[in-house]
Amino acid sequence: MESLSEDPTILAGGLLLLAGAFVVALRATQEGKYLVWALTAAGLGLAVVAVEWLWVTDNERIENVVYGLRSAVASSDADAVLKYLTPDVMYVKGELALEGEATRALIRDNLERVRFDLVRVSNLKVNAGRQSRQGTAEFSAFFKGTVDSSTASVAFGSTNSIWSLGLRETAPALWKVNRITPVQVPGEGIRVPDGRGSGSNSPAVPRALWRGR
Repeated sequence: MESLSEDPTILAGGLLLLAGAFVVALRATQEGKYLVWALTAAGLGLAVVAVEWLWVTDNERIENVVYGLRSAVASSDADAVLKYLTPDVMYVKGELALEGEATRALIRDNLERVRFDLVRVSNLKVNAGRQSRQGTAEFSAFFKGTVDSSTASVAFGSTNSIWSLGLRETAPALWKVNRITPVQVPGEGIRVPDGRGSGSNSPAVPRALWRGR
């Protein structure tokens, strides 16, 4: 049933085609049974479409989180990004692990300096655990824009990367990100707050965080 709610196109289309075939048979034979069958098939097809409109699955909710993050990052809106994160969110890259406020500071620090011309997400794969209420999202990100330095704004051109997110259902039907992991990113780095109010350059941390539909 979950797969039906996520992609009803084939089933709904097949039922509507079947209804059309029954209408053709009705016109050819004038037998009332074909009218009943046509109405039944058309009704089932419309019901399938209604399921898609009304039944939002956990996988779709996770997809909405990813695309919401994309829009927030594309606008360099740190506050909007942080609304999609749990209080204990972690940024994990190899041996580097930033928890909670350090991850939030990392996001604020870099979005303040980056302006995106384009942010897109592709190859999105999501999974929601029915029992654990934990989920994952993996996707490719393509972006380009400029980053502000102490002396000038520098264009960083088109960049591809791969990301993995961990998510948790924090309230009924509400999913938030509790882990951010860059899987494959360019070697150029951005500042990571060191906890003393200053930053350091680290090749382990990419300069941008997230493509759109």
